[in-house]
Amino acid sequence: MLRAIDISSLQPHPDLDGVDVVIIKASEGCTYANPYRVAQAAAARKEQKQVGWYHFLWPGNLQAQAEYFIRCAQPKPGDILACDWETTTVGTVRSCADKDAFPTAVK
Repeated sequence: MLRAIDISSLQPHPDLDGVDVVIIKASEGCTYANPYRVAQAAAARKEQKQVGWYHFLWPGNLQAQAEYFIRCAQPKPGDILACDWETTTVGTVRSCADKDAFPTAVK
């Protein structure tokens, strides 16, 4: 069994003991980037953890968000890429089609 955690700017220096996979929030929409993402990835790689990245999907241009995500994450070969797709507290909802189209835009 693999043990994974997802982290964001709310956990600038997480405890990685007993963790196999670290999935880091890289970006949100086209304007927010996790300010700790580079240090979080370096710490995970230093401890030989599998690194992954996620983007919080907002309404708007999917291609622009995909490009922003890749610029923010700067993934290395073998990194996991994902999107966080949910209803927000302000009622923002992405469609299933958007959720399904985002990985294609990332590729």
